[in-house]
Amino acid sequence: MAPSLPRQETNEGDVISRIYLIRHGDRFDYANPRWADSAKKSSCLVTDPPLSALGNQQASETAAYLQKIVKENAPSNDDTDDGNSGGIHKILVSPYLRVIQTATPTAHTFGIPLSIENGLSEAHATPDTSE
Repeated sequence: MAPSLPRQETNEGDVISRIYLIRHGDRFDYANPRWADSAKKSSCLVTDPPLSALGNQQASETAAYLQKIVKENAPSNDDTDDGNSGGIHKILVSPYLRVIQTATPTAHTFGIPLSIENGLSEAHATPDTSE
């Protein structure tokens, strides 16, 4: 997940952009080694496991942390209560389920949609999103 803060003018007129790179949370298959065998039997995509319970917790904690640091970095004249505080305007994610699940709490926190970018995934195991 790669959310970014808005561009801000400095005293010298320079523009500042902040980009946050977030790796997906803990994978279900790491917490449950037999998941891959079960997924194969069900014709699931074994290269695209969901998040584990820990991964879901990490995703929620990440959203809360990003909200905190966005508010700390917001311009002092920005008093909006929308949770965005001039903060994150775009969230780019790969098409992997675990990445989308990791980014969803942040998207809800900031009230913005996820933008799925196929180019952010490994070429050898990209889920088919053409349908």
